[in-house]
Amino acid sequence: MTIATALLVTASALAQKDTPAPEGKKPFYINHYGCPTAYYLPNPDSYKEPYNILAQADSQGKLTKFGRDVLRRLDLLCKNADHREGEMTAEGGRQAREQIQQMAKRFPTMFSDDCDIDIRSITQNHSIQQANEVAVEMARHCRYKRIGVKSSQKNMNWLNPQDQELLNQRTDSLTMARYTRFAALNTNYARLAKLLFNDQNYVVSNIDMIALSKQLYVLSENIRHTDLASSTTLADLFTKEEAHNHWRRQNAWNYISYGNCTLNGGYQAYMQREPLWNMLHMGDSIMKLEHPVFNLRFTNEGALMSLASLMELDNCGVATENLDSLEALGWADYRIAPPGGCIVMIHYRRDKNDEDPLIKVLLNGHEARLPFKSDSAPYYHWNEVKRYYLRKLYRYEKKRQEEK
Repeated sequence: MTIATALLVTASALAQKDTPAPEGKKPFYINHYGCPTAYYLPNPDSYKEPYNILAQADSQGKLTKFGRDVLRRLDLLCKNADHREGEMTAEGGRQAREQIQQMAKRFPTMFSDDCDIDIRSITQNHSIQQANEVAVEMARHCRYKRIGVKSSQKNMNWLNPQDQELLNQRTDSLTMARYTRFAALNTNYARLAKLLFNDQNYVVSNIDMIALSKQLYVLSENIRHTDLASSTTLADLFTKEEAHNHWRRQNAWNYISYGNCTLNGGYQAYMQREPLWNMLHMGDSIMKLEHPVFNLRFTNEGALMSLASLMELDNCGVATENLDSLEALGWADYRIAPPGGCIVMIHYRRDKNDEDPLIKVLLNGHEARLPFKSDSAPYYHWNEVKRYYLRKLYRYEKKRQEEK
C-alpha cells in the first residue's frame, strides 16, 4: 500500500475503456481538478534531518554496516534534492504529459475543434510547473481558440480554501486520543533500530525512533520518483508489515483530516465546498457555448481527498469513527489522491439547446459512482447532479448558521 502501488493503480485506471455515451450525446466540457504529480519534498529538512541523525551516530561509531550504507544512500538523496525543494521531478513531468495524452485518446472530439482552455493552479512550485507542463501538452494535441495559465494567491481562496472553524474541530481531544492509540498499536521500530544502530542504549538516549522511522519511510517512497530511482532504494529498511503499518497510520490521519470521519464531527470534507460550488457554477455557465471548453485545476493531495469525500465518489464518502475499518470500507488515500490524482467531470450534450445534458465523473481515470441512482450510469443527468449537491451544500450552510 505505497505510492508506488498508487502509480500502478492510476496507470491501470487510465487504460480503462469508456462506457459508450447515450446515443447522440457528445462531450463538450471537461472540468478537471487534480493534485500534484511526483515532486521533491518541499521542506529540505525532510532530507537533511535523517541524514544528520545517522551522520552523528556514525561519527561516534554507533552505526552498523547496514546503517553506514543507508547513510551513503541518504547522502546521495540529499545531494539529488539540493535546491529542488518542492519541484516537480522528471517522473512528475512524464505523469503530467501522460494524463493529457490519455485524455486526448479518450475524448478525441474535445481536441479536434477550436476549444477554450483555462488552467489554474495554487502557488506551490510543483503545481505551477505541472500547470505549465499540461499547457504545453494541451497545445500539442488540440486546436484552441485560447489557452490561459494562471497561478495566484487569489486562486488559493477556492482551489485550496481554509476554514478555521473546521480546522479547530479537526484535532479535538477525543479524535487525538483515538488516533494516538491507533498509531501506537500500529508502530514497531525495534527491528529498524537494531538494523541501523549497533548500540541500543545510544538509541534510547539519543534517537527518537518513531520520528526517524517515519522520516525514512517518507524518503523510501519519495526516492522512487527521483533520478535515483533506477540505482538507489530505501525500501529494504522496512518489512512489508512495517511499511503497511506506516501507511495505515498515514491513511488514518488523512481520513481524519480530509474524510468524513465521525470522531471530529464528520464535516472535514466540507472544507472543499467552494471548489464544488465552482464546478456546479461552471457547468451551468458554459452550457450554451458553441465550442469545447477545458477547465484544468491543480491543487494539493488533501484538497483532492476532501473533494472526493464531499462528492461521495465510490467509497470516498464513507463515514465512521473506527479507524481500523478503513481498509475494509475501501477508504485508501493512495486510491483517492495518488501522484497526479484527479477528479474529472465530463459534460455531454446533443447540441447547445439540449435540455438534458449528462455528466460522467472520472476518479483517477476510472468511471466513478455518484451517491444516487441513474438510469444511465455511469452517466448522470446534470439537473439531478446539481440538485443533489446543492441540497447537500445548503443543508450544511444552514447547520452552520443555526449553530451561531
